[in-house]
Amino acid sequence: MTESYRFVLFTLLAGVLALPAVGSDAADSAPQSAVTTQQKETAASPAVVIYTLSTCPHCAEAKAYLTKQGIPFTNREVDTDDDHMAELMKIYDGMKVPNERRGVPLFVIGGKTRLQGFDKAKLEEAIKTEAGK
Repeated sequence: MTESYRFVLFTLLAGVLALPAVGSDAADSAPQSAVTTQQKETAASPAVVIYTLSTCPHCAEAKAYLTKQGIPFTNREVDTDDDHMAELMKIYDGMKVPNERRGVPLFVIGGKTRLQGFDKAKLEEAIKTEAGK
């Protein structure tokens, strides 16, 4: 192992160790991000998964809206994660959506309801419907 390689490895490791621990007191006082790992579904709030592009303004608007409304969600960026893109294509295949009509954001609510595009009224209705089941 070369000396420069050791330095780079040490620097990376030191940076990782310097990150605040999840669940620490400092993390508890900061507002929690709505973009988290898999959310658990509850009777009051069904699990909401949103498939997005990191550069999509409609996706950013949808995530900001969910955050502002206090609706927990899981964000899956399809342009930065090949597995998320594969999931999205599988969902669209199941919905029988032609390739030229596929887009983001795509919401999956309660693991069942799929909603393409961002429409506040339709999204709220879908969440209420799934929460009532």
